[in-house]
Amino acid sequence: MEEKTVLSIIRLFALVVFACFFPTMLTASYDNRGVVALFLNDPAYEAKLSPIERSLAEQGIRYRIFKIFNDELPENEKEYAGVIIAGGDSMRNYIDWNDNVYQGGEIILRGEVPILGICLGHQIISRVFGSVLYYSDERRWHEMTLLKDDKILEGFDNGLLVWENHAYAVAYIPDQFELFARGNVTPIQMMKHKEKEIYGVQFHPETQGGFLRNPPGWQLIKNFAKIAGVSVVDPPLPEDGRKVFPY
Repeated sequence: MEEKTVLSIIRLFALVVFACFFPTMLTASYDNRGVVALFLNDPAYEAKLSPIERSLAEQGIRYRIFKIFNDELPENEKEYAGVIIAGGDSMRNYIDWNDNVYQGGEIILRGEVPILGICLGHQIISRVFGSVLYYSDERRWHEMTLLKDDKILEGFDNGLLVWENHAYAVAYIPDQFELFARGNVTPIQMMKHKEKEIYGVQFHPETQGGFLRNPPGWQLIKNFAKIAGVSVVDPPLPEDGRKVFPY
């Protein structure tokens, strides 16, 4: 009888420990499910909100920042729903001019989660997969000509008005990719991997204009979030209805 009582106490204690700690362990393992990993490559946004963050936040798309210029990278990108590689001026931690590929570039090559490269991010993807860059200065609003049908282009017809702001461009499409959008000055404006959900856009879909409060490019970003399975929440709204940034 005494032995049974001791065993019952031990079982009860084990159940209490399991109930207390297992949910915590489970939550810790999946904290980042439904979150996009945002790779920032511009130190100018060390302390202030970048345009891509504003776009994600206003649309309620959950994200976590990695400041690549500070050597921040996820230990395992598969813990996240997807990756967005933002613009900037440095390929640090991706690839160097001798074509040595580093951790960020390896994440791109693996392509184990959906990836969207914007401007420099687009150029990084092209270089990691074997292309080169050339000088192509372009800073203006411009209508892209769309060439393919794809989930990321849902809601668009044949064109897309976007902001161009770059000094270099992709010289040719890597073998593993297809051309998805063309521009007049910089021909290669959008590409996609033939087998993986890896997209590159030369333009800035996140950029707003004084005449364009909700730019069409925001829909492209939302489409990518949907492809990746990123959680979208309703941004908090103050009494006057103006959106605020939740992150």
